[in-house]
Amino acid sequence: MIAPATRVTVATLALFVAAIWSAPSAAQPAPQYTQWGSLQELEGGWGQDTMAVRHSAPLVNPNACAVTNAGYATNPADTGHSLFHTMLLSAFLNRKEVSLLISGCAYSKPRIIAVKIH
Repeated sequence: MIAPATRVTVATLALFVAAIWSAPSAAQPAPQYTQWGSLQELEGGWGQDTMAVRHSAPLVNPNACAVTNAGYATNPADTGHSLFHTMLLSAFLNRKEVSLLISGCAYSKPRIIAVKIH
């Protein structure tokens, strides 16, 4: 039989471990929309199905991506990236304003995870 003092120690250790496992990891910044603006430049390539986008509104960089002077990028691993490319090209050709939802980094640039056109 385990002594009562030992049971408290085991119970305390179990609570401590449970608290650590259930504690939230480092908080990720929430996705953030850019202001509405016009597309200044589109660039595709680098050997992957991706696009770089320069936008007239101030840069939004919630994840502090390293590249801050070359616009935004899509990630070829993201579901919907081809749709984003189509929407961006359509907005560029039709001179429509866009707002981009940014979260994380792609190629060290702020990563586009959604596109709005108006």
